[in-house]
Amino acid sequence: MFDLIKPDLLYVITAFLIFLTTIHLLMQRKKPTSTIAWAAVIIMVPYLGIALYTIFHGRKIRRVTDSLKDLKIENSYLSNTQPTSDIEEALFFNTQVYATKSNSFHLCLDGVESYHALIEIFKKAKKSIYISTYIFGDDEVTKKILEILILKAKSGVDVKILIDAFGSLKLEFNHKNLLALKDAGGEYHFFMSLIKKPFLSKLNLRNHRKMIVVDSTTLMSGGINISKKYLSPDDLRGELWKDISFVINGAAALQYEDIFRSNWESERSEIMEKRDIDKSKLEVGTSHIHVVASGPDLSRDALFEALLLAIYRAKSRVWILSPYFAPESSLMDALIMARHRGVEVKIISPKSSDHFFVDIARSAFLRVLHKEGAEILFYKNRMLHAKAFLIDSDTAVLGSANFDSRSFFYNFEIVSFLYTKSDILVVEKWVEKLFLECEVGMRDASKARLVVENFFKMFSGAA
Repeated sequence: MFDLIKPDLLYVITAFLIFLTTIHLLMQRKKPTSTIAWAAVIIMVPYLGIALYTIFHGRKIRRVTDSLKDLKIENSYLSNTQPTSDIEEALFFNTQVYATKSNSFHLCLDGVESYHALIEIFKKAKKSIYISTYIFGDDEVTKKILEILILKAKSGVDVKILIDAFGSLKLEFNHKNLLALKDAGGEYHFFMSLIKKPFLSKLNLRNHRKMIVVDSTTLMSGGINISKKYLSPDDLRGELWKDISFVINGAAALQYEDIFRSNWESERSEIMEKRDIDKSKLEVGTSHIHVVASGPDLSRDALFEALLLAIYRAKSRVWILSPYFAPESSLMDALIMARHRGVEVKIISPKSSDHFFVDIARSAFLRVLHKEGAEILFYKNRMLHAKAFLIDSDTAVLGSANFDSRSFFYNFEIVSFLYTKSDILVVEKWVEKLFLECEVGMRDASKARLVVENFFKMFSGAA
C-alpha cells in the first residue's frame, strides 16, 4: 500500500515545489527571456532546475542585503567639487559621491610592472595595508607577498585582507598559509563565507572588488588578483595573463579605503579605527577621478546607468576591452544605436578565455554587433584579463568589472572613471598596441553552432 502511495506523494510534492518556485520567479525583476529560460528548466528538469534557481537566482536579495552595511563613501575629508559633465553628474546623483581632481594616476602595463609597484607600495607602508581580492593564491608570488605583510604586521602596521570565499574556495577550507599573518598581528576574513554563512552566502553574489589601499593615500586596483597568473617578478615563460592595474595617490585612494572599511565592518560586525588624515597628502596631482562601486550593498545600479548614458551620448568611439562579454539588452541596444550613428565600436576579448561555455555565450552577442558593423577583435597570444572601457576622448573606465550582467548587477565591483585626457591617452595607447596582436572579425557559424550559442546566451545573466 505504501509503495502505491509514495509515487503520488512525490508527484504532489514536486508539483508544489514547481508552483512555489515559479511564483517566486514571476515576482522577480527579470527580463522576459530570462524568466522563460528559468521556467523551462524548472518545469522540464524540476529537481535540478529548482536547485540551480535556489543557488543562483536574485541579486538584491533582502536576507543578504539586510546583513550588509549600506555602502557609504565619506566625503568629509574631501574638497567637494560640482560635477562638470553629464556622466559625472549622473554618477553623483546616483551615489552621492563626488569625483576628486587632485590625484596622481599611473598605469601599470603588465603583471611584472604591477608586481614591482605593489612590492614598493608595501615596503613604504607605515600605518595600514588593506587588501580586498577575489583570488588569493597559493604560489611563490603570494608567499613572497605574505612574507612582506607579516613583517609589516610585526612592525605595527594594520594589515587586513578581505578574500572572497568562493573565488578562493580552497584557501577558505585550508588557510594554514595565513596563520603566520594572524600570529604577527594581521587579520584576514573570507567574504560571505561558505562555511560560516552557508545560508547568506550566494554563489552569484561575490566580492569581485580588487583594491589594495596603503596608508589611506595610495591605491592599487584593476583586474589583477593576488596570484602568479596576474603578478610576477618576471615573465620569462610567458605564462602571465595579459592584465593591467593602476596606482592612484590622493583623495580617490581614501574613497577606496572607505569602501573597504564598509565591506570589512559588514563582514566582521566591528568598527574599524579611523585615523586623522593629513589633507596635504590627498592633493598630489591633477588627475580627475570618480570612484564608483556597484553591488548588492547599493540600492541603485550607478555603474550600469553611467555606462548606458555614456554609450548613448558617444560621438566618436566606444572601445570595450573585457575577457567576458555578455551585456544586458539595454547596453546591446545602446551599442547598436551607436553604430547606427556612425560611432566606432570595437570589442576586444581573448580568443579563448578560461571559461569555455562563457566563450560560447559571448559569441551570440558578438555576432549581433558584428552584423551591425562593430569591429570584433580577438587577442590571440594569451589569456586577456584586463577590463577597460573608453568612450570618446573624455571618459575611460578601469577596474574590476567585466562588460557583462554579472559585473553590473550581481557581483560586488569597483571601478574608476578617468576624466583627465592625459590619463585617458595612456590607456588608449596601451589598447592600441593590443590591436596589433588581435585577429579581426568573426567566422561564419553553422546553424547547430548558432543554436548552442543562443542556448547558453539565455543563461548568461544578460537576459
